Amino acid sequence: MNKKKAARALATCAAALGLATGVTNSAQAQAGYTDGYVQLTTEVVFVNCGGAVQFGTSDSNGSLYARGVFTLNLSSRARECQGWLQRSTNKGASWTTISGIHHSANGEVQYTDYYWDSTGYMARVCVGDMLYSNSYSCGPGV
Repeated sequence: MNKKKAARALATCAAALGLATGVTNSAQAQAGYTDGYVQLTTEVVFVNCGGAVQFGTSDSNGSLYARGVFTLNLSSRARECQGWLQRSTNKGASWTTISGIHHSANGEVQYTDYYWDSTGYMARVCVGDMLYSNSYSCGPGV
């Protein structure tokens, strides 16, 4: 796939999920970080709640960081959507929630803070409406 087609596919997928593509100096930029790309292979949608991992770099040392970006709608079961970021340090064998839980039913795009994402680390997002204790889904880790 050439770069033009890849860029078009990236924008189309991000728009379908309702995510920003993460450009430098975006309105949601966290102080001290430069926003990178939204990793579309990490997308997850569950009962109309969506999210993905976005990468960024530290302005002070250039290290890679990850954060969750979510489109939090009213779920298809008429409940508030929730989203959070998880990390694995053992190649995905286990996951730990590292961000706060973001929630809304207004179609808001929300972001976690950036978290360190070095060699040996993986990040993924989880979304759901928590109708039951297992009413959520997590995307693949990267």
